[in-house]
Amino acid sequence: MPLKIVHCADVHLETTFPQTRGGAARRKALADAFVRIVDEALAQDADVLTIGGDLYESERAGPQTVRFLFEQFARFGKPVFVAPGNHDPHAPTSLLARGDLPENVRVFNEAAWRAYPLAPDVTLFGFGHTPAEPGRPFKGAKFERGGVQIALVHGSDEMDCPPNKRATAPFNKEEVVLSGANLLLTGHYHGGYIAKHNKRPIFAYPGSPEPIKFGEGPVHGALVVTVIHGQIDVKPLPTARTRLIDVTCDLADVTNENGAFDRIEKTLQKYGANDFVRLELAGNVAPGTRVDTALIEERFGATLGSLSVADDTVAYDYESIAREPTVRGYVVRDLLERGTEGTAALRYALAAFDGTDISP
Repeated sequence: MPLKIVHCADVHLETTFPQTRGGAARRKALADAFVRIVDEALAQDADVLTIGGDLYESERAGPQTVRFLFEQFARFGKPVFVAPGNHDPHAPTSLLARGDLPENVRVFNEAAWRAYPLAPDVTLFGFGHTPAEPGRPFKGAKFERGGVQIALVHGSDEMDCPPNKRATAPFNKEEVVLSGANLLLTGHYHGGYIAKHNKRPIFAYPGSPEPIKFGEGPVHGALVVTVIHGQIDVKPLPTARTRLIDVTCDLADVTNENGAFDRIEKTLQKYGANDFVRLELAGNVAPGTRVDTALIEERFGATLGSLSVADDTVAYDYESIAREPTVRGYVVRDLLERGTEGTAALRYALAAFDGTDISP
């Protein structure tokens, strides 16, 4: 009989969303996504649910979070294995360090590998974060139980760390292979992907069930892992219903506010209530053209999950003006030398010289 595992990670219940508005809706979307993962595990008749860390944010999670998780664990009913991550490290005061933990839940509560048999020929090895930095989990690791050996840890593929992402519990493909693990189920990167060795999956990130920050990559969900006759199959299971999208609207040659609004409307018309948009306005507009970001957000944000607008339009040829033998030229030249190109200072200064407003 095949063994089926549904694996998820980086649910980040109770997280904050500093990059987007609508934080309450985003938090609810994450909880809804975890419910959908349990729904899928039941629909798939999965034997095991594994969670690769950062299930919740320890600083903000509380009694409601515990009740929600316990209800979902009980609803699944079959074995649940949790490998805590850097945002939900195991400690005596952790939400999952309670005496009333559901009987079907096992938490790997040490920064050391512990084995648990899933079937006569399948063993799960789990490694949990504690408040101390765990180091390299696969350094010196040797799994020697035979059969199919699956590892579970929250960690960083150091060869593909996203920009501005802090590496935690780093590892590389060679370490995983040398450990004897046939597959590593992991978490930490919010954009999911499957890495292969000799054309077979060797480690896999499911991605967060919903996007949390901009630029995370398009894959968000869970994984369905099937083990049969010693072979492992890994398939993504998409769960996300929302998107975080960076959009640029070119306002080149726009001469008035109405023209700007028309172009912005066309740019945003394909996005809807499940899209959380950061809109960058770019291009050379006519001097004095009003670009009111607050009004744009009010006008177009009502049909979106949220909208934030950055005005990076340019109304003047700064380099040409800097060559003018005038006070205006001297001011622009001085500001450019101070490294203020692309900031509001140049626009404010030139608007003052022209006697025009750049905002209402």
